[in-house]
Order: sequence, then structure tokens, then C-alpha cells
Amino acid sequence: MIRSLLVAALAAWFGCAQARTLEVGPGKSYASPSEAAAAAADGDTVAIAPGSYFDCAIWRQNGLTIAGTGPGVLITDRACAGKAAFVIQGNGVTIRGLSFMRIRVPDGNGAGIRAEGRDLTVEDSRFDADQIAILAGAPGGSLRIADCLFAANGGGTDERPLDAIVAGRLDLLSVSHSVFKNARSGGHINSSALRTEIIGNDLADEGGRMAGPLVSVNGGVVILTGNTFTLSAGAAARPGAVLVFGDAEALAVRGNTLTESAGQTPMVRNWGGVAAGAYGNTVPDGVEAVSESGATYHRLRARMAALRASARDAAGFARHEAAVAARGLGLIQ
Repeated sequence: MIRSLLVAALAAWFGCAQARTLEVGPGKSYASPSEAAAAAADGDTVAIAPGSYFDCAIWRQNGLTIAGTGPGVLITDRACAGKAAFVIQGNGVTIRGLSFMRIRVPDGNGAGIRAEGRDLTVEDSRFDADQIAILAGAPGGSLRIADCLFAANGGGTDERPLDAIVAGRLDLLSVSHSVFKNARSGGHINSSALRTEIIGNDLADEGGRMAGPLVSVNGGVVILTGNTFTLSAGAAARPGAVLVFGDAEALAVRGNTLTESAGQTPMVRNWGGVAAGAYGNTVPDGVEAVSESGATYHRLRARMAALRASARDAAGFARHEAAVAARGLGLIQ
């Protein structure tokens, strides 16, 4: 047992000792982030000097730290593999102090960062005029975002607009102390994570471009604490500043503030099928902090849609089995 622990400790020590810092920028060892991405190993730090990099990179290593060495580190105008400026395939990666601008692809879902690994952390970074700022579609793991600025993001189509942050069935999405403004379409945050924590953010629709909610959460545990939501009068038909739907396990709405001039949009529209724990919120007179209006109708429609999908799947399976049986009997070729 002691020998095993000693071997593990030595392996960890040598692993740390071998970690390097790869310097990127004019006159540095690597001229561009993509050159550093090709040379990096697990556990390395990539230090990017201020400047504009018309470049994209696929990061396959685990445990990387990719950080700007000062303000004004801009990654712009290119997407790798038709996906994103930075495609993160490794696990346990931290990105800090970078800006991603004008990342677009023909499909309309070009991202500043696309997370394909697990456990990504993004800190003190800016996303400006991207179709999607951060996309994390793979199930499991976590996406933690803190102290970031999201401005003028939005893509997709008129029928299916996309949000600044899009998170699939992660274990955790945590967004804290960040600013969201001037969205071009879609919303700011769209989460299907098992646990969604939105804490201390400033989320606004100044121009009335966002007819839907600023935040949409599909099920799981939902924590909304200390946020400020600002709604313009241009899109009064939206269900709420936040929409919770699907099968939620818990919903906590604490210490948030809503500014809403039309006087009819709730802070949270709760269609998640669970009672909200709401207290300490500030909303305009006559406006509800949490409203469950329409929940029964919405959940009935969702159940009916699920039944129709199950019926289609069953019918398709039955046709397949019948075809297999008919071939076995020689009735069809």
C-alpha cells in the first residue's frame, strides 16, 4: 500500500515537473495559438501575448491552461473544422483573459469556444459578435464561466435562433458574475444541464431583439441567485425573463432583480413541474417573481409530443421487423 502511494506521488511529481509554458506571439516560440496547440502536452500552460490572431486551434490535451498575458488578446474571424475558434477536445482545460470576435460559419453555429471534452473553465474573457459564444454539447462534465462579457452574440435561423451560451446534458453549468448585452437573436443562456447555477450576472435585452426569454433551462436543478434582468418594452410577449421547462428537480429563485417597463412579464416562468423556492427578489409592482401560468397546458403538450414520438418509433420498429420476417419467408427480396 505504501509503495503504491509512493509510486503515485512520484508519478504526479514528475508529471508536474515536465509541464511547460508555451509562449505565443510576435517574437515568441510560437507565432500563433494553432502552432502552440500542435506542440502542447498534457498539463502545459499556453501564454498568449496581446495582439490580434486571425487563427483557430483544436486543443486535444488534458489539463491545459490557455491564458492571455495582458489585455487585448483577440482571437478573431476563423473557425476550425467548421465549429469554433477554439475547439476544446481535452479534459480539465482552463481558458483565461482572451477575447473571441466574429466567429461565424455557414451553418450559423460558429462558436468562440466549442467544448467537446469535459470540465472546461472560462474566466475573464470576452465574446463579441459570435454566432454562439460557448457551445458545450457533449453529455457529462462541467462548464464553469466566471467574470466574462458577452456582447452582440447570436446566430442560427429565424425559426431556430441560437443563444450566447448553449449547454447540453452536462452535469453542471455554472455562470457567475458575467455581463450579457446587445444580443442579436436568440437568448443569452440555454441549458439542459442536470444542474444549472446562474449567480450574480447582469442580463439585458436593451434593444428588444429577443422575443423569447433571456435564459432557458430544460429540467434538472436550477439555482438563480443575485442576478439582474433588464427587459425592454419591445418584446412584451415573451413568457418570462427566465423560462424553466421540462422535468425540473428543484428551482431556487433568490435575491434577483427584474427591471421590466411593460409591467406584465414575470421574472421566471416556471413550467418545470416543481414548486419554486422564491424569496428576496425585487420586481416591478404588479409583476410576479415566479409565475406558473400556462404550466399545465405546456406540460400536456410536451407529454403529447413525447407520446407521438414514441408511437412513430414503435411504428418504425414494427415495419422493420415485418420486413425482416418477410425476407425470411422469401416474400420480398
